[in-house]
Amino acid sequence: MQIRQVDCLIVKQSEKPTARQRRVSMLIAASGTIIEWFDFSLFFYLASSLSHTFYPNSRMSMLIVLATGAVGFVFRPLGAIVFGHIGDTRGRTTALITSALLMAISMAGIALMPGYVTIGVWGGIAVLALRALAGFSVGAEYTGIMVYLMETAKPERRGFAASWAAANSEVGALLAVGSAAIVTNMVGAEALHDWGWRIPFAIGAVLAAGMIPLRRFMVESPVAFESKDDRAPLTYTLQEQKLPIAVSFLISTVGSATYFLTITYIPTYIESVHGADSSSALNLGVIAAIAAIVVTPFIGILSDRIGRRWAFGTTLITVVVLAVPGYTLLGSKETATLAFAAVLLAIPAAAWSAIAAAAIPEQFAARGRFSGMALGYNVATVLFGGLTPFVVSWLSDYFADPLAPAYYASIVTIIAGTPTVILLVDRVRDRQRSRSRAS
Repeated sequence: MQIRQVDCLIVKQSEKPTARQRRVSMLIAASGTIIEWFDFSLFFYLASSLSHTFYPNSRMSMLIVLATGAVGFVFRPLGAIVFGHIGDTRGRTTALITSALLMAISMAGIALMPGYVTIGVWGGIAVLALRALAGFSVGAEYTGIMVYLMETAKPERRGFAASWAAANSEVGALLAVGSAAIVTNMVGAEALHDWGWRIPFAIGAVLAAGMIPLRRFMVESPVAFESKDDRAPLTYTLQEQKLPIAVSFLISTVGSATYFLTITYIPTYIESVHGADSSSALNLGVIAAIAAIVVTPFIGILSDRIGRRWAFGTTLITVVVLAVPGYTLLGSKETATLAFAAVLLAIPAAAWSAIAAAAIPEQFAARGRFSGMALGYNVATVLFGGLTPFVVSWLSDYFADPLAPAYYASIVTIIAGTPTVILLVDRVRDRQRSRSRAS
């Protein structure tokens, strides 16, 4: 019989955890997305400084940095396969502890890496490798935490519980852009480009390392080992759960594209396209992140009431309707108008992520859930998350159209969002119908 120490108590793994132990574990799990998105988003918020440090002599330095950032996303599916197998065979918590260690190593390495002036192109190459390591580790994080929260929460509260994974990812993005803005205001734009950018990366390394001991206090998911199927989890999922993988890919396609285009990418966009200064651009990112954080739990609660399909359908329409007006307003020179535009764009993206946090793991059976969900989510994130800032930057330059990101977001949302609404298995409606028949 397995025994684990949880919050200074000895808990038999075969026994049902107490409500307090479950709440503590869910709190620790949800907080992990803060660290993940702080670390992963920071690279894009400090793209200008990184290009100055590692690629100072290149006319395409910004595109090179954005491409380097995208490499992290390319390695996410590989991490998803490895950590998904670990999570399905050795437990969700084991995968999450290991991923936190790798993220800490990546962030510390980037923070300490000498620039082009000191070691030439090798600095940029090393940052590329460390970014790949970060992507590999993140392959387990967000999906693993969504799975854990959904499995640990009460069925009627899954939307609310899992939405905290999405909300805390926005907290992480807020802390990332906030720390970058604070450092900029403290040391100035020139010092930020020279050395100040290293401070937020060092903070990220410390935060990731701090998650390692905390996660040792988490109780294991109640369904992590319930299946007796002898097949490898990924093999089982690919053979038996093809439709859930496809649906998770479609949901994540919309979530990735809208999140990065309407929250993470906004500071870089108004700085590179509209000529805003670094401080103003980062402050706008703070506003977008705050708006996303505020609405996310409420959208999670709403999806528990009206069902995932209705919530997704309404959000899909909102994204398409608001994308072009929102990006048009970002060309304004008025601070209030820019803030309104940031909120207008952030809320629909946050809403989609909130609904997805519960809807994606609900598509899968417990056996292979971590592996299948991680695969579908991370492949979509590579294609429509990590590559999106690079693609829309190129499109904006090529067509000389500052609204290219808005068109891209609308097209992706329509193409991937429409089949999502049609194919989705709505567990909320299923439970509501079951209760109606029982009564």
